[in-house]
Amino acid sequence: MAIEELLKEIKAYRDDMVARNYPYQEISDIITKWEKKDFLEEAEKENKKLKESYEESVRQANERKE
Repeated sequence: MAIEELLKEIKAYRDDMVARNYPYQEISDIITKWEKKDFLEEAEKENKKLKESYEESVRQANERKE
């Protein structure tokens, strides 16, 4: 899966930064955040929100036409 490959690459980048004692915590925070989440579950939630938002937008547009 592409996300797993991206996460692997980011982890390697983080490890290199840590080895060089870079003071960047952000990349580590991103990795930790996504390691703890089920990506597909999160993507489905976001997709549902987008669909609901789109449907509401269409409903409002139709109301304005009437």
